[in-house]
Amino acid sequence: MPVLLRASLRYLARHQWQSWLSVIGIALGVAVVVAVDVANQSARQAFQLSLERIAGRATHQIESATGTIPEALYVRLRLEGGLRPAAPVIEGTVRIAGRTFTLLGIDPFASLPFQQGGVGVDPTSVTRLLTRPGGLLLGETDAGELGVEAGTALTLKAGGHAREATLAGIVRGEDRASLDGLAITDIASAQELLGRLGTIDRIDLILIDGQATSLEKRLPPGLMLVSAQRRSQALSQMTRAFHTNLTAMSLLALFVGGFIIYNTMTFAVLRRRPLLGTLRTLGVTRAGLFRLVLLEALAFSLIGTLIGVAAGIAAGWGLLQLVARTINDLYFALTVSELFLSPWALIKGGGLGVLVTLLAALGPAVEAATAQPRDVLRRNRIEQQGKRALPWLSLFGIGLMLAGLAVVQIPSRSVAVGFVALFLVMIGFSLCVPLVLRGLVSFLTPLLGRIAGPQGQLAARGITASISRTGIAVAALTVAVSATVGVGIMIDSFRGSVASWLQSTLRSDLYVSAPSSPAGGEGVSLPPGIGRAIREIPEVAETSMGRSARVEATSGQVALLALESSSQSHRGFRFRGDGADELWPRFEAGELILISEPYAYHQGLGTGERVTLLTTQGWRDFEIGGLFLDYGSDSGMLVLQRAAYARLWKDPGVSTIGVVLAADAPIGDALERIRRVAANYDTAIQVRANRTIREQSLEIFDRTFLITRVLRLLAVGVAFVGVLSALLALQMERAREYAILRATGVTRGQLLRLILLQTSLMGLAAGLLALPLGWIMGDLLIQVINLRSFGWTMEMTLAGTVPLTGLAIAWAAAVLAGLYPAYKVARTDPAAALRAE
Repeated sequence: MPVLLRASLRYLARHQWQSWLSVIGIALGVAVVVAVDVANQSARQAFQLSLERIAGRATHQIESATGTIPEALYVRLRLEGGLRPAAPVIEGTVRIAGRTFTLLGIDPFASLPFQQGGVGVDPTSVTRLLTRPGGLLLGETDAGELGVEAGTALTLKAGGHAREATLAGIVRGEDRASLDGLAITDIASAQELLGRLGTIDRIDLILIDGQATSLEKRLPPGLMLVSAQRRSQALSQMTRAFHTNLTAMSLLALFVGGFIIYNTMTFAVLRRRPLLGTLRTLGVTRAGLFRLVLLEALAFSLIGTLIGVAAGIAAGWGLLQLVARTINDLYFALTVSELFLSPWALIKGGGLGVLVTLLAALGPAVEAATAQPRDVLRRNRIEQQGKRALPWLSLFGIGLMLAGLAVVQIPSRSVAVGFVALFLVMIGFSLCVPLVLRGLVSFLTPLLGRIAGPQGQLAARGITASISRTGIAVAALTVAVSATVGVGIMIDSFRGSVASWLQSTLRSDLYVSAPSSPAGGEGVSLPPGIGRAIREIPEVAETSMGRSARVEATSGQVALLALESSSQSHRGFRFRGDGADELWPRFEAGELILISEPYAYHQGLGTGERVTLLTTQGWRDFEIGGLFLDYGSDSGMLVLQRAAYARLWKDPGVSTIGVVLAADAPIGDALERIRRVAANYDTAIQVRANRTIREQSLEIFDRTFLITRVLRLLAVGVAFVGVLSALLALQMERAREYAILRATGVTRGQLLRLILLQTSLMGLAAGLLALPLGWIMGDLLIQVINLRSFGWTMEMTLAGTVPLTGLAIAWAAAVLAGLYPAYKVARTDPAAALRAE
């Protein structure tokens, strides 16, 4: 083995480009996996820290059906019910200097048993917190980034109002990240800042075994006892599918990287056929050659993995910002200030890099070990064996695709099973690519001869003559581009469905609403009387009113819209399946509730079944009248008649008013009149046209899928390295052929055009083959992955730009990858190439 290793090192040193491209291919694949894992883990860690810092050591929480608990009730439960330890809490989202913070209102004395260790506040700061109106405590990191210190005046925005606050002090802790994005205040100050005088949000408790059951029986109607663990799991479940989809996209890049390794190791074996044959005739065993190839692959994998892990950590921060922004747009406010480097994430990324490399090298290693010396010494023997294996490889690939499609038919809601089916189809299709490429290029060879002359024929025959390398390179590019096409089809279909849904849902001409929280939470109430004032405007024909709230179901919290309909409101609902008999009369009477498609899917509910909600009068069942399409939330939404909601939840407030204008009323005049009415109230009120809402919603949609576009482009980047590696391999192996062409009169320019024509053919072939695979992937993403992840259904649409973009990407990647090998071949001295041979 020492002799073999020295020979291997000399070979690798003479072909550094090929070796480094292999390392880069592994590094890119590992980097994407590590970056996504680090971003996901950091987001989860920040979320977990936010739960821990807010809930502290609480084991249970008392919550209300209305979302608020009268503070007098808390006093009665504490004094008469003997709740010990118990602490009132108010929680809200505010903005300070353009940044989002979670405002946590606590009773400093009642909360002492709930505080986590390792957090320190000096006594002076506590005194200022209790004695100064609007006193806040900020973490050390946040205070430093805002450039403030104790005693600094702050302007805080909450619920559309600007409030004056003061930094009472700075909280210091062993884990700074646990305090990021948190503003702590006294509960009385929180009530004033958030406009919740006389109420609290929940009561934190520390209970031991047996106490929870006893307390739950003694709670008055409208209150419920929830374990802190259950609430944490419910919130974590909201983003689980999102994180799963990111992980699958990162594995795609590593999967494409496996093609590069296979291509590289195959070329390493083919390039050294004479040497390997000589070694076999001198007595080197098959096991020795097998170990040599795997050791080379292991060396590549270790170097590439180390580089990939380092690059993944560096890229993880940028990816984390995209993940955090998406979570803020869709789910809840999340502040992430540092990367969480989980050892498991680094080990997993590195381990996958090594495993994929060794698996990709198994084929070439077996080929080197099993070939007879006389066969290895023949220049074209392995290529001929590879061509004979193509039909069998394709049959195996067809079997894998059929297996993937069969997996889809298994009755399951598992997202992981859906991704297994997707990857089986991708692997199976990629195994068929070399044979299809060979047939396609052979079919086009006469046509290319007529179009481009001998150069066209030489370019085509060069691809088929080296199908073992060109086939793998084209397969890698096909898979990467098909991911771009498939995800593009899914995004376009999704965007079209959302645009159509917005068009049908937003039936009113104008919408008046209270400002929502920066995290996209529920809005505060509009001022009383504003609805009547709007209806008195001459251009207004009628209005609808809605109240957004979060209510407690047996499955956890769910968004609810209490709707007072206009004549246009019913047209905004698009139902999936049949609705209940006399749907709208019974809905207006408060007898039926409507549920969104995602909620129905996740909870396994249908029309005619019942959903149980916690009201101020206790738990109550509602009959489901219909399942409506909704893309506003993947966790689901319920719709109930507003009068019924106000009666059962003691909440007469209104957060949104839909304004329907008269047929001939100018929308600009009406918009201006309503804004003048809104200006008369001492609160921030948003007045927007439905067109503006649609544009803003689609802008958030596009921002949400930015991270997906980044990941699929990275997969194309990995494939680009694979094509470049294959072309450099071809250039080195066919140096004698190119030298003969030069010696017989072919100019450098003609040789350059020959190679670029060959790479163009490879790119176009990859683009064409990527289209059917991309269409299959898009269909699986829409009908299986998306449905199981989020509960949304949509119609598949194929925009003309998606396949054209896929073709353009494949062609551009192949041509750009061919520039350097073509330049190098054109500059090679033919005499030197012939002498080297």
